[in-house]
Amino acid sequence: MWSGSLSNLVPDELWELFQRVVPGAPARPQGGGRRRHGDREVLAAIVFVATSGCTWQQLPAASFGPSGATAHRRFTEWTKARVWATLHRHDHAHLRRWLAGRGIRHRIARKGVETSQRLGRHRWTIERTMSWLVGCRRLHRRYERKAEHFIAITCIAFTLICYRRLAR
Repeated sequence: MWSGSLSNLVPDELWELFQRVVPGAPARPQGGGRRRHGDREVLAAIVFVATSGCTWQQLPAASFGPSGATAHRRFTEWTKARVWATLHRHDHAHLRRWLAGRGIRHRIARKGVETSQRLGRHRWTIERTMSWLVGCRRLHRRYERKAEHFIAITCIAFTLICYRRLAR
């Protein structure tokens, strides 16, 4: 059982970024019903599932509040609203300025045009990134049946990687 806090999985700065891109709760025209779980609790549950590799049914609801079905339903809702891709792109301008300041630019050799002698010098960067992705255990095996859910988990993993690197 997980015994951490929400701020460990969803730090305040990441939560502020997420609040900018998450859609509001849908209105219930008939009224009533159960209280909707908070977005931060559900986001923490989704991040836990993505990083731990557990199934939605194995989510410890006692630790997070929402059940696995609720977290999966909200994950699906936010995936359809393209929240994950928007969240991942939210800092692109900042990252591009940071990279330009360090003199780093993209380079892809074109076949027959550029020499391939310089390629492979920075292979460690790709290997390091792949090892960071291994930290998102939900990506080890493709548990998600829908391609858009797998892509959403990948976007969550990249968002967490970028956030952790920029937070240092």
